[in-house]
Amino acid sequence: MLTAIKSLVLAFSTFSRLPMPHVEWNKRNMRYMLCFFPFVGFVIAAFETFLLFLRTEHFGIFFHKYEVYPFFFMLVPIFLTGAIHLDGFMDTCDALASHADREKKLEIMKDPHCGAFAVIACAVYLLCFLVMSIELVDRFCPVTGLSHYGYYFSLFLIFAVSRALSTLAVCIFPIAKDSGLLRTFSDASARRFTLIWTICLLTLLYATMILINGLRGLKICLVTLCAFAWYFFMSRRNFGGITGDTAGYFVQVCELVSLFAAL
Repeated sequence: MLTAIKSLVLAFSTFSRLPMPHVEWNKRNMRYMLCFFPFVGFVIAAFETFLLFLRTEHFGIFFHKYEVYPFFFMLVPIFLTGAIHLDGFMDTCDALASHADREKKLEIMKDPHCGAFAVIACAVYLLCFLVMSIELVDRFCPVTGLSHYGYYFSLFLIFAVSRALSTLAVCIFPIAKDSGLLRTFSDASARRFTLIWTICLLTLLYATMILINGLRGLKICLVTLCAFAWYFFMSRRNFGGITGDTAGYFVQVCELVSLFAAL
């Protein structure tokens, strides 16, 4: 139990900006770290739902501008994660845009400098996310009643689904490099337990979304599974497997296509 708690703390201290107590960074404490990675998505979903609560119940004056709520909806995951996944997204886009050979692409992803294609891809991504957030407000807001907030929380579980699928990829996809954070996480994790845990969690998430959101939930499930399959072929063809950067890339892409499917 103590090891699991330490793994939870390490997961949140690594993949979020939430304040956490200090835990020693060692293989034993990292054993179940990937199991708790999707829990960061639950926190993001809770914050997004709370933001919706503020808009509709108490602080409507603050959110009276049409674009204000969608703007904050877009910023919540970035601020809560410290943009760690967006950084991987930009590095991967830079590498893909180079159209170089596999080794050169991996070298580009390791380069700390930011290329022009990374900036362009980030700007386009944020613009797409903002536009779909505005559409979300237009279609679904305002809401009233606790049952409605439960409905939206289940919709915002896309942030947990993207991280659960990313964890599943670490368990079953080939890893491109023999070093790096992703390799460290993979080697330190209880691989079989993490795989079973993640599959069960994904099943629960998908069942919840389908039961509460109906056809919309089913669409999100199918789209995320298609994105997961595409991620496998894309990463294997371009990089020989997944890396920490491609993991962040997938989380961002999965959330974007999930939001698109929801609309």
